[in-house]
Amino acid sequence: MAGKVHAFDTLHNDYKERCYPYIKDELKQIREQAIIDHKEDVLDRLIKIEAEMFFIYKNYSKAIPLFTDLLAKRKIKTYKDSAAVLYCLKNSYVHLHSLNKAIEIHRIMMGLRKKHTDINSWLFHPKLSIIYYEMKMYKECLNQQLLEYDDVKQSKQMLLGYYNNRGLFWQKYGNMDSALACFNKAKDVFYSFHSKNSLTINDEFVLGLIEGNIGQVYIQQKEYKKAIPLLQKDIASSIKANELLNAAVSETELAICYLNLNQPNLCKKYLDSANVKLAPIEDYRAKLNIIKQYAVYYDKIGSYRLSIDYYNKFIAYKDSIDYKENVKELISSQVASQMAEKENLIIESQKNIREKNLEVSKQKTLRNALLFCGLILIIVVVFISVQLKKTKHQKQLLEIRNKQISTRNEIINKSLSEKDLLIKEVHHRVKNNLQIISSLLKLQSAKTNNPEIQNSLGEAQDRINSMALLHQLLYRNNQMTSLLFNDYLSNLIEQISSSFSLTKKNIVIQSHLMELELDLDTAIPLGLITNELVSNAYKHAFHGKDGIIKIELSKLMKNTYQLKISDNGQGLAVDFDLSGMDSLGLDIVAILSEQINAELKIYNDNGAHFEIIFKVV
Repeated sequence: MAGKVHAFDTLHNDYKERCYPYIKDELKQIREQAIIDHKEDVLDRLIKIEAEMFFIYKNYSKAIPLFTDLLAKRKIKTYKDSAAVLYCLKNSYVHLHSLNKAIEIHRIMMGLRKKHTDINSWLFHPKLSIIYYEMKMYKECLNQQLLEYDDVKQSKQMLLGYYNNRGLFWQKYGNMDSALACFNKAKDVFYSFHSKNSLTINDEFVLGLIEGNIGQVYIQQKEYKKAIPLLQKDIASSIKANELLNAAVSETELAICYLNLNQPNLCKKYLDSANVKLAPIEDYRAKLNIIKQYAVYYDKIGSYRLSIDYYNKFIAYKDSIDYKENVKELISSQVASQMAEKENLIIESQKNIREKNLEVSKQKTLRNALLFCGLILIIVVVFISVQLKKTKHQKQLLEIRNKQISTRNEIINKSLSEKDLLIKEVHHRVKNNLQIISSLLKLQSAKTNNPEIQNSLGEAQDRINSMALLHQLLYRNNQMTSLLFNDYLSNLIEQISSSFSLTKKNIVIQSHLMELELDLDTAIPLGLITNELVSNAYKHAFHGKDGIIKIELSKLMKNTYQLKISDNGQGLAVDFDLSGMDSLGLDIVAILSEQINAELKIYNDNGAHFEIIFKVV
């Protein structure tokens, strides 16, 4: 058992990711047996593996508390394991943009390295200079990089990256001469271990990147003619290596050069080419830049209306990206934190129950052993004496056993009651926390006069209130893991209707809901979908006219149900396309439908109709 766990734990992360789906169930069985056998070392290693899998699958909010707990309780036995755990913990904070915390962990790792110089150098990536760069602390970044030179000077490939990065750092710091010198030094290092006549496609791409960086420096120095051939080489090598994002970025830079050299036709040619390459790529920075360059181009040639249109498009797209990123980061961090706390409470309660059951089992075994010895004595005495006395003693033994069984049942029932109380308290705390978040959003909304911000904060508040309502119902009921969905929907509909009652008095909600019990994994997404669609109908369907919103929950066939939300308003646009809509609400509806494997149907029939067809196992 311990050997298998140790063998899996020593694998590289790439192999762990491939093997984990095949060994997951076996590790679960090993955990259960280790709890019974009190194998603390095996349990600690299994917790480390669980945290690493959360890290590998990019679930950093769940990985961090596990890693932190292992380190705090000194559960990591070797310094190499400590370094591996600190590496995962640091990179988790980096991915969550908690960079100050990442710096703190990095310094702990450096202290560990002073004691143990044989720790693998890759565990210290990203370097501290890179973290400072992400924090836009370019002076500290440059100073820190000098301290890291000894770690890379023995490897020409690492030295190449060192000088190329240093050029980028100087460029951001605003010293173009130093940046140019570093990029040229990177080229010298490149040719020190490459022959010009035997370059691979990857080698040409690396060289193209460096020359493209030099070209960007020339652009900032307004030496556009020098920049053009370097950028053209970067584009050619990027296309050859199928690195279309880098090619599109350099084509955008090349368009800037031609525009400043009064060659608008060539500028437009490269902008269009870059735009085509970026179409299938999810990189909002590059797309924002090209929209801005289109605006500059049309302004340059005198097409001011088109220029204004692109500037407006740039602002709208940037605001949309910033808003989505901020909302996603806020909700993810808050919900992940609450869910981690909830799961920790449940795990702890289950652990306590198992420990109590084990204690009861041990006591029972001991009592049975003592009773067995007593029984032997009684049998000997009774065999010598009379049969009647033997019967009397047997009756007493039966009473003792019944009492033991009764005592054990009381202990188990008490443990189960404590578990239910803990889970109920979890729902209560989650509901309170969500209401606090809702209140904070409401206060923030009152601080601004911007209708768009107030509307966005109000929508976020409605979504949080719908989740808080569900936890409130769970707290009130005896069922902790499921609820009557129709009761939840009725309360949610009343909550939404109340929030719009002052401004939308002429809208009526008609609901036909069958009785249906659902688990939380299905009820929460369906509740959020209902919140989005009913709120959208209130806001956009009627424009001040009388209207009816219908909400129906019905059964289609065995295990298949339909939630239908419709209105008799103006309906959807003729060319409505969900994938092309810039609507966070409808994005949420589509994502949540996919999450519960539901079929989403959207159509017009004297108004907008939304059907969510889902299955209950």
